[in-house]
Amino acid sequence: MAKGQLGGTGIAETCTAISALLLLALAVFGGGSEGYIDELFEGDPCQPKPGTAGVCRRAHTCGWLREALRSKDEKIVNCGFEHNVAIVCCPSEEASVKNSSLEVAVKVCERYVEALDFHILSGVKADRGDVPFIAALGYKLESLEPEEGPYKWACGSSLIAPSFLLTAAHCVVSKSYGSPQMVRMGTLNLLTVANDEVQDRTVKHIITHPNYKPSRRYDDIALIEVVSPFLFDQVVKPVCLSTSLEDVDSTQLLLAAGWGQTETRSSSPDALFIANLTTVPIDECGTQFGKVTFGKKKALTHGIRHSQYCAIGEAIDELHRSDTCEGDSGGPLYYTADSDVAEKYYQVGITSFGMNCGSSVPSVYTRVTFYLDWIVSHVWPEMEASTR
Repeated sequence: MAKGQLGGTGIAETCTAISALLLLALAVFGGGSEGYIDELFEGDPCQPKPGTAGVCRRAHTCGWLREALRSKDEKIVNCGFEHNVAIVCCPSEEASVKNSSLEVAVKVCERYVEALDFHILSGVKADRGDVPFIAALGYKLESLEPEEGPYKWACGSSLIAPSFLLTAAHCVVSKSYGSPQMVRMGTLNLLTVANDEVQDRTVKHIITHPNYKPSRRYDDIALIEVVSPFLFDQVVKPVCLSTSLEDVDSTQLLLAAGWGQTETRSSSPDALFIANLTTVPIDECGTQFGKVTFGKKKALTHGIRHSQYCAIGEAIDELHRSDTCEGDSGGPLYYTADSDVAEKYYQVGITSFGMNCGSSVPSVYTRVTFYLDWIVSHVWPEMEASTR
């Protein structure tokens, strides 16, 4: 792993972006003696200049880099390499998704919003249509009892397009259950499907983020494509994707939904439940998880990254908080916002992991906006191309 702070390299105006990246790679491999940073990864916070904020990003996604390579005055801070791809420290104003991806996300949301009809939540248990974009993932297991049906419903997901759902990567490469084969929407009780609103779809294709490794708790995101599209109605509708890399204000109520545990050590319920949460800043969250271990291992090898999102549930009593629990993995963390037409749902996170249900330590989510380029490239490639 080469790392360091490098002087700028002048290049001709006619150089292509690929040539620029090759020059960067050569410069980085050559090392630098003006200063070193600790080994960092994509999504980690960094300082492109002393006292300034930045985020480690893949070289080709950092718009500032090309100009930096042309200038002899700019210094390039290298975060390291992942799969032989240079990861550089981008100034905070450049640590964002591509404009084309943002435009696609906004257009898709506007297209769907007229069909959305938000129901104000008055309690913990969800009512019909409260979370129309949530879906359950079903796994085929030989050990299931007859009364359990043909599938084990063990993870959540969210509908983002008629044939695509967003979930956690650990839900599609589960050691316990393998990969999901079925997706169910339109019901609150997964074991009671005697109504016309339930929609089941067979999984066609699973796309796991290329950087995800089961041994690590980073890049925990995956897409599921189903064989035939879901039909939109009052209880089945898509969610909008957040387009901001900034945390949601701490005064904004966040919601997390799923069929997980309702209290510590209880079994998964047969009804959909919703938890109220608020944002926990990355720095504060990282401090708490720096002291936490899973078994004998440190919880996060490289701490909490900016590609992750932290939130904590409202206090129920002195010992417990509302929270996302085991069965809620892969489910959405979201908030609502008013529009001229209806209230919109915006998904900011995917439930990744946490400590004991309802504990005082925040739960950790995958930050959706950080992966917007990757999502758009797979779900709406034609729309992305048309915005360039």
